[in-house]
Amino acid sequence: MIWEFGAKRLLLFGSGVENPEAARDLDLACAGVPGWKLFELAAALEETLAVPVDLLPLDPPTPFTQLIEKRSRVLL
Repeated sequence: MIWEFGAKRLLLFGSGVENPEAARDLDLACAGVPGWKLFELAAALEETLAVPVDLLPLDPPTPFTQLIEKRSRVLL
């Protein structure tokens, strides 16, 4: 499903990695999904997974996205 939006990478970070049992939402970061498609993907993930999703772009790289990449689990 996520590749239909152009996703090339998908990372799980935050409480979903650190303490999955206590996580109230999924913090995800994605590369390759442009503009409004990122919001469409977030909505599709929330609907499919029935869990709140925070989806951040990895493009362009910033110090924050580099930190996410170091502390994340690769899903795609």
